[in-house]
Parts: sequence; structure tokens; C-alpha cells
Amino acid sequence: MSAVANAIRASRGALRHVESTQSWIVSAPEAAVLLNRSLVYYNGAFSPPTLAHAHIVAAIASYPGVDAVWMDPEPARPKKELWLDETFDARVEMCDRMLAELGLEDVSGVGTLRRDLGPEAGSSIDLFHTLRTLLGGVGHGRLVWALGADVLDNMRFWAEKARTFVQPGHTCDGFLVFIRDGWTEEKLREAATTVLGREPKADELILVAMPENLAAASSHKARKALVLQGAQRNTGECAPQNSTSLLLPVIENLCHTLPHVLEAYSDQVASTPDATPIVSASTDPAQAQDAFSLGFRCRE
Repeated sequence: MSAVANAIRASRGALRHVESTQSWIVSAPEAAVLLNRSLVYYNGAFSPPTLAHAHIVAAIASYPGVDAVWMDPEPARPKKELWLDETFDARVEMCDRMLAELGLEDVSGVGTLRRDLGPEAGSSIDLFHTLRTLLGGVGHGRLVWALGADVLDNMRFWAEKARTFVQPGHTCDGFLVFIRDGWTEEKLREAATTVLGREPKADELILVAMPENLAAASSHKARKALVLQGAQRNTGECAPQNSTSLLLPVIENLCHTLPHVLEAYSDQVASTPDATPIVSASTDPAQAQDAFSLGFRCRE
């Protein structure tokens, strides 16, 4: 395992707040690898991580100037405690295996920072203060948050708080946004201008288009396919190799060795027959008051 992957892995369970992060930096030799890095933080449910997630993390890792990517599987959130709790360790392992399969461990790793900080701090500006501390503190390194277009759009409804997330040198230096179905560069630049209260600088908003064949990919579709495939295997029906077409084979095979994950996915599919809804403040303004939980509601 490379130094970056090992350093991020070593941080799991150790970072509870900025003070504990400072102590960990002093005591853990792995921590030095992250100092002054140009780090992109990429969080999401990754349940399971799909080919779309694989494309995104590979694109981030190859983006000019980026030398570290931190993947962070989402902890449990309201109304999804069981599904996310039951699969958390498995999702961390899936992300580990995906990065290894893609050959990205030299610049990427999987952490559990949001879970370790707890539901309150992990959904607040404390998350970015902690990451900045890992880079060496104020003025050190570069920190970019990779997020979905829907999250950036929702930030318009709590712009004042969102602005605290982008304080170059202190919290984030910018956003890296992947353009998916139904979004345009113009619309996202308008949203970013509203969020920041000014037009974003070139390095504060990085827009990356998704390939057409992956733009509509989702973990929901992958879960449904895995559940169907598992049922076919249980009844002796012949399921084609990698029949989901949405997952790396290593992820698909791992899922089929984890009965508790397939059971959780089966329950989730039965409870959400349509795609897991992405609550949008633009379609439901009442949701805008739940600022931080809305902001960290990342597309699965």
C-alpha cells in the first residue's frame, strides 16, 4: 500500500476534533505524508461504489496539481441508520478495493472522517478545519471539496453558511463539481456565484463533465441488479458474469461474499423501489433550513 493510502487509512478512528488531529500528527509517522498536499475530499454513500464513482475518483486523481484524494464513505444519517450502519465497514472495504483495482493507491486513500467526527461536527465546518490541520494548518496545502451538482445547487439556499466552507487557506480553497444529467456549466456557475456572493475565481470552481454512458449511473440501480443477481444465484439460475454492468468485477464479487450487505440492499430496494430521492431545496424550499445535513447529502 502506498504512503498516501496508508496515511489516510491510519487516520481511521483517530480524528475526533482538531485537537486530537494535532496530537495524531505528532504521534503518527504516517501523518507527515499529508502535509502540504493538494488534497481533494470526496465523500458519498458509495453503496456500492459504481463505475461512475470509479471514473470520478480517477479523474480527480489525474487532475493537474492534485496529489492526494480522500474518499470518505457516509456514516448513518436520519431515516437510513440501518442501511448505512449495516454496510459501513463493507463500503470502506469496497472503496479500498476499488482504488487498488484502479491502481490509484499512490495518490488516493479511504478515510472515515465524517463518522469519526460524529454527526454534528462531521456535518459542519469542523470537517474542513480538521482536513486543513492534516495539511499543516492555515495557509498550508490546498483543499478542494468534490461534490455533486445537486449539492452545489442546494447551497444557494444557505449561502451564508456555505461561504464559510470556502475560505482559501483556512477551510476549502474551492469546489470540484461533476456535471451530470440535467445540469449545465452556466447553471452551476450561477449557483456558485450565489453561494460565494461573487463570481468564483478559476481555481475556486472546477467543473468536470461526466461521460454520457455514466452520467445517469447510480448505486440504486447497482443495488437492484445485485439483489436480482443474488436471487438468481440462490435459485440456480445462470447469471452472466458482471451482469450489473455498473460495477467493477472486484466490487460485484465482494458484494456476493457478504450476505449481510446483500440483505441490507434487498431491504433497501424493497423499501425504495424508485431511485433513492435526492432532496432538493430548489424543489422543496422547506428543506433549505437543514443547512448542513442538506449540504452533505451527496448523491449515491
